[in-house]
Amino acid sequence: MSLFEFLNRISFFSILAWAFYFIAALCAIVLTTLSTPLARKYRKNLIAVGTSGIMLGTIAWCTPYFLRKLNPDQSKLTSIDQLTSTEWIEPVSNPETELPKDEINWAKQISVQFKYKIQLKEEFSRAIAIEGDTVVYLDKNGTLHGFNAYTGLNRWQIELHTYHYLGSLLSQKKLYLLDRTSLDALRISCFDLQSPSLLWQRTIPNSREDASLTVDWNNQSVIVSAASNGIWALKQKTGEILWKRPELYVKTKTLPSDKHILAFEPMVAGRAGSWYFLDPATGKTLQKNPHAFTDIQSLIPGEMNPSLPPFVIAKVDDHNYFNLNHLDLSQGWSQHSNDQKIKIIENVGRDRYLVLYESNLLELHNSQTNALLWQKQLTQINPVWMAVSPNLDWIILPNQSEDEVPGLSFFRTETSEYVVTVRTTEPILDLRFFGDWLYLFSENHLWALKRN
Repeated sequence: MSLFEFLNRISFFSILAWAFYFIAALCAIVLTTLSTPLARKYRKNLIAVGTSGIMLGTIAWCTPYFLRKLNPDQSKLTSIDQLTSTEWIEPVSNPETELPKDEINWAKQISVQFKYKIQLKEEFSRAIAIEGDTVVYLDKNGTLHGFNAYTGLNRWQIELHTYHYLGSLLSQKKLYLLDRTSLDALRISCFDLQSPSLLWQRTIPNSREDASLTVDWNNQSVIVSAASNGIWALKQKTGEILWKRPELYVKTKTLPSDKHILAFEPMVAGRAGSWYFLDPATGKTLQKNPHAFTDIQSLIPGEMNPSLPPFVIAKVDDHNYFNLNHLDLSQGWSQHSNDQKIKIIENVGRDRYLVLYESNLLELHNSQTNALLWQKQLTQINPVWMAVSPNLDWIILPNQSEDEVPGLSFFRTETSEYVVTVRTTEPILDLRFFGDWLYLFSENHLWALKRN
């Protein structure tokens, strides 16, 4: 146990403070009840002892607060016997239930078959993961739900009471979820999706800014970029702290590689910005390179292709982004969108990326050269998200504007050719592919379909 960890035990300081307060109170009682010559002789001494006791008690009582300011490692690892266990419940609908004819018709338009449709118990917030035979989503009350991906049966739920969802990642059938439990506390939760069960949780207090989560596969660690609370590396299996760099200001997702972890610290008043190469095992700085960026909104990893240099698209702001080799920090092309404000950037594999502007102009570029492959003006839809099918043949965009009938529009990735728009009874808020299966989420329902 480190010195800080020992001194930060508030029970130690509480006992010490009460001891001083007790001495001070005893002295005060003696002073007020005794009027003997001996009491008068030592009155000044008793006053000094009482005053010192009150001062020392106050200092001891306040010490943990100041130590928390000096040492940011005030995280809490919840023991496993305190965690909420899963609760198995009956399926809310039968997968064999007949579906309305209009839904069957639009399924035929995109060559898919309906397998089942279920009513969600609580309002949908976001799809989290599909792993093995389990679909996981989060509702608006902060409860995590899971069920069998192929039948909709064997539903379970874990109450998290999430204040604000920040991100999640899958690794070896474990789900790592980053959220807020309050306005100023981060929480990392680890779930075993096979059991299902909640394995561990760690909270990081005094964290009001946005944070991000990355998994370092090689070192079996979870990397949390906690902005003004620095970078934390946790053991995947237990949540124990491997190392931390509290002095770094990092809120953009870090990028692990075989050799190092790349972290971006923006330029702030009185201090230059830097790219850091950190040792994945210890967190020590291997290399530090200066830069002049006041901020970078996001780092979007490209496809891992052994025949090409590893790259990331760094989105600086709503109008600028560039290509960066995250092993040597060499910068390739850069792009300025002039008056076009960027809404979404997404890598789609095969050395290509999509960019959607606020004007609903959609473009496909080559990731290595930034050559424009095609562009298409979307005239009848106003999407807030996009998805690409696993075999990269479809780009799928939702119709979510108030004056449009809800549905999904399909385009061919290679040519931007419009394929079809399917109308749904409710706006689709999210979708997930899993092999040949497609899962559509609305506010109150989930549709499971399989491609022919």
